[in-house]
Amino acid sequence: MRIILLMTLFSLSSCASFSDNNDWHVNKQSLNGNWRLEIIDENDKWAGQYNVTVPGHWKTSGINYSGAVYYGRSFRINDLSDTSRYWLEFDGVDYESAVTVNGRYISRQAGYFIPHNMEVTGLLQSGDNTLNVWVNSPNEKQTADWSLHKTLIKGVLNHHDTRPGGAWSEKGQDWNSGGIWGDVTLRQTGPVALDKLKVRPRVHHTDKQMTSAEIDLGVDSNRDTTAVIELTLNLQGSSQTEIYSFEEVIQKGQTKLELSIPQAARQLWWPWDWGEPALYDLTVSVSVDGQLTDKKTVAVGFREVALDTENQQFLVNGKPYFIRGTNYIASQWLGEVSDDQYQQDLELMKQANINSVRVHAHVAGKAFYELADKAGMVVWQDFPLQWGYSDSPSFALEAARQAEAMTDLLYNHPSIAFWSGHNEPPWDATWMKYKYPSYQPSQNKQLTESVYQALNKAGDKRVVRKASYTHEHPWLGWYSGSYQDYRTYQPSMIVSEFGAQAMPSWALLQEILEGDGSWPLSEQVLNTLGYHNYQHHETMNIAAVQQGESLSHFWNNSQEYQRLVTKYAAEHLRLNKGKGVAAIYQFMLVDSWPSVTWSVLDVERVAKPGYYALKQSYQPVLAIAQADLTALQPTLTLSVINDSLVSFNDASLVVTNSYNQKSWKYEGLNIAANSLVEVANQQPIDGLASYLTLELRDNKGETVSINRYLAQDLEG
Repeated sequence: MRIILLMTLFSLSSCASFSDNNDWHVNKQSLNGNWRLEIIDENDKWAGQYNVTVPGHWKTSGINYSGAVYYGRSFRINDLSDTSRYWLEFDGVDYESAVTVNGRYISRQAGYFIPHNMEVTGLLQSGDNTLNVWVNSPNEKQTADWSLHKTLIKGVLNHHDTRPGGAWSEKGQDWNSGGIWGDVTLRQTGPVALDKLKVRPRVHHTDKQMTSAEIDLGVDSNRDTTAVIELTLNLQGSSQTEIYSFEEVIQKGQTKLELSIPQAARQLWWPWDWGEPALYDLTVSVSVDGQLTDKKTVAVGFREVALDTENQQFLVNGKPYFIRGTNYIASQWLGEVSDDQYQQDLELMKQANINSVRVHAHVAGKAFYELADKAGMVVWQDFPLQWGYSDSPSFALEAARQAEAMTDLLYNHPSIAFWSGHNEPPWDATWMKYKYPSYQPSQNKQLTESVYQALNKAGDKRVVRKASYTHEHPWLGWYSGSYQDYRTYQPSMIVSEFGAQAMPSWALLQEILEGDGSWPLSEQVLNTLGYHNYQHHETMNIAAVQQGESLSHFWNNSQEYQRLVTKYAAEHLRLNKGKGVAAIYQFMLVDSWPSVTWSVLDVERVAKPGYYALKQSYQPVLAIAQADLTALQPTLTLSVINDSLVSFNDASLVVTNSYNQKSWKYEGLNIAANSLVEVANQQPIDGLASYLTLELRDNKGETVSINRYLAQDLEG
């Protein structure tokens, strides 16, 4: 390798241009749009032809089907170049696919989120071409304990409480997620094509913003040649550009190159509540004999993350950062989620003071990660393993292959801080012995380990977790105990699930029930609600939600209970800041279809009271009250949590009885940045009532935050 150019420019300059006399061309042609879909299923005697839209799922066209289908379309090439190379790229096909062009079979791929890319040079013709794709998305076979021994790596998209039918019914696999759900593109390059591009940013000094980057680049060439690789690094929204150029000897076939961006001062990527999520566009161009043969652009951010297990802290750029998170499943059918919907969801997260999101047991659409990078949202990325799977060695190998493909796919996104391998694996979920007669306490240990090792192979210095463990999912007040147990609960360093169910908006509930508001709830209504994920046993026997005198009363009580649990749990978990807890993740943000779940926003993104409780309890700077109102003389414990990087000197906290406006003021408070301060500890308060408002003010008397309590919020 020989560096032949190094310079920094302060104006946007084109790093590659197109010449009319190039022997080859570099461009893309979208093959999205109308496709033909055909089903021929002799076993089920199902046959039909449909016009469908790609990207999308066959469910989007109203087809409730699982199994194999045939997609087809024609496309036209007006000027086929003899010296260009052509590549077909499928961003996402659920679950497996086999591609044929002009009657010639090319290749096969499995994995719903894994791109299926292949060279089609020599198979195309000027004029019309035909493209056919066999797509197979089966259901798991309904054998005894089938969901403990799954063979499809789809996470929550084929077995989960949020699926149509729920996790445990025979209808839990309704409305299969199959289809070509990602973009389809025909790409044209010269003789040398870019393949994998992995960027590993490094932060050498946070305060001085000294950074560098290591780059792994894969190229595919149809000849032995010498190529010039040019790296252009441009800060988004700025004219400042760095250009680095390398001359490389390229072998025919696939070549792996190791390049680097030298150490220099650059803006860092920060989570949204700590600063700006600065992003740089890195464009990699490869030229042969002075002609561009391919180029690729990715967004990168200079940041480092770590989990300090000794001090039990999560670190961003070397600084302890407390995570106020949520779990997220945008939809059961990812092809239906638009860029605008992902953007809206991220904005709703930020409005609720959420700074991290766990993509729960699935891989989302590519737009989500691009938008999360820009939003400054810290992402916990699960691999799609949910509960139990086959214990065969071949399945463990396939899962490891797909895990490595996931890290390859998402490698360059600075928002992703965590890789996590398996959600509640059987060997960690002893509750499964009550669910499955065939349960074995050691099941899937090798599977989990294989995926864990594959995630570690990424070598990207992200936090790699073997599993999201059952003990990290307290679910007090829903699956066990009382929500008031959070007051004495000793949480683990990471709490990755907590919450309670609540019904959606009244209008959506009426739609689900098709207007059947009969009372008390009939068996038919309960069956309908159960299909839409409502959990009656937990609602009545653990949460003890009061039914009231009508469906509307019950609906209101359901939403109020979620509000209460969300506020109580979030605040008491946050009181462990600096005491061994690094991250908490509420379950969950939105419904993934019209349902009754733990979401604080229904599928139409209508907020439940729980959303506003989360927003209030997740304020970066928050005063929290704990009261004993049963004693002869009520006592009050007050704490202030500061997750921000701003210190508040000579601040004041005003506690007010909401019903009579009697107040108590605590002055001269010094609240350091990123700290927890106890203001009062079981202080006797005459006249203390159960409706309180806590207002934190800075030294100028300006309101920093407000927290409000109803009577039930202070019980326990």
